Amino acid sequence: MAEISMKKLVTRLLLVVAAMFVFGFALVPIYDVMCKALGINGKTGGQYSGEQQVDVSRQVRVQFLSTNAIDMV
Repeated sequence: MAEISMKKLVTRLLLVVAAMFVFGFALVPIYDVMCKALGINGKTGGQYSGEQQVDVSRQVRVQFLSTNAIDMV
């Protein structure tokens, strides 16, 4: 009797694992559909197409600071 219920338990657990694996792959299209339905921009639309110009009149000053703990040698 215990042997039959153990087989049934293992079978159910394996089915749960397989269902979770399939659900993980199903999340990608579900995410796409939800983003489109709710108007959320969850994904990038492509490469940035704006204009960027370098401002050569500005200067950037970078200062690197470091400290050590007292007990470090």
